[in-house]
Amino acid sequence: MYVRLFSYTALISFVFGTGLLFLCFGSMNANPGHGIDDGRLHEYETSQNYKRKLSPEQRRIFNVPTVPVKLDVTNFENIVTDKTAYPYIQTTINFVEGHLSLKAFLSDGSEVSYSTRGEHIRYNKCYGDICIIVSQKNLLGVSNSSIEWEKGHFFGEEQYRVATGHKSALVISDRKMYLFNGYTNHWETISLEQETIRSFANLYDKAAIITTRRILVIDLPSETQFEQNLLLRGIYQFEMRDAFINFYSGDKLWMFRHQTENFEEVDLTD
Repeated sequence: MYVRLFSYTALISFVFGTGLLFLCFGSMNANPGHGIDDGRLHEYETSQNYKRKLSPEQRRIFNVPTVPVKLDVTNFENIVTDKTAYPYIQTTINFVEGHLSLKAFLSDGSEVSYSTRGEHIRYNKCYGDICIIVSQKNLLGVSNSSIEWEKGHFFGEEQYRVATGHKSALVISDRKMYLFNGYTNHWETISLEQETIRSFANLYDKAAIITTRRILVIDLPSETQFEQNLLLRGIYQFEMRDAFINFYSGDKLWMFRHQTENFEEVDLTD
């Protein structure tokens, strides 16, 4: 009897001990920090948090896998009143999206193709003589004088606004402006210097950009930029004409003359 009781007791002890061992082993596997002392665990968590905060460009430099960015692309709306009398603009260019490709149809009947393998279109617009596309990787532009889609690179920001004229277009982020020039078929990157965009306009071969601190006039055929510092004054209205552009600021205006390619300050109280 005593032998049988001893056997039952040994069996129960063995089963209990085996179950306890499995529970401990499962707990070790479930806890990724098991076996790491407090200092090493804190260092690991700090490293992971730091990597999550890296920008896409920093991730590329440090070879950290990039988290896909969902682009938010919208139309830009002018803040400054535009009094320009625009002529009727006819859109003479178009494109279609095929299987892994884009095909633009120019006014002369020619076609310009672009492979979209690995790209997804987030925004597109054709107006006048140009078409603009924003994908998750690139900026794309084509005009009636293009022989290929012109590619512009942006810097992985999440929000973009697009303003389109009949010969040029502007893609705006928080840090940069990207100007597509339909005369030269080039993308020009312009840095924002602690300023925000208030208006964009394009009439014939001139484009005008108004920010909170300056005016930029671009002669599109020559790609020349002319800049006027606003000296802490705000522009509330502008008007583009064939020979000049007027920018109104209170009792003064800045007039940009196409012939002299200079800004002139005019006092409206005289």
